[in-house]
Amino acid sequence: MSIDNILSIIISILGSSLITLVLSTFIFIPKQEKQKYIFDEKKRVYDSIVIFAQIVLYPKEARYSLGVARYNIQELSEQENVQNALNDLKMAIPKIRLITKDKTVAESVISFIEYRDKEHFDNLIFKLQKDLYK
Repeated sequence: MSIDNILSIIISILGSSLITLVLSTFIFIPKQEKQKYIFDEKKRVYDSIVIFAQIVLYPKEARYSLGVARYNIQELSEQENVQNALNDLKMAIPKIRLITKDKTVAESVISFIEYRDKEHFDNLIFKLQKDLYK
């Protein structure tokens, strides 16, 4: 093997490493961070939806089982708990529109807020399950 071949192999290895580093730095890592951010934001929004559903659909059970400090659920009245959870959920609706690719998710959330029944909640959960890992 000549020196030219060895230099060619070394340059190829260093070149491919450099290209991989550049691709990783400018394309792959930012894409992974964006996906992680969107997933984390979806989880936060979906937590708000589930908490609101627990308070609205099962208020007596939620009072004793829901461990959410920000609602102070055991000390406030049922109506105040619903209002606090509703306010939190309404603040999440613009976020839903930004982070989801399925535009019907926001309409399903609004529909559940309006009707507050198990049927609309089940429809919303079906859409959220499909949307979470997109």
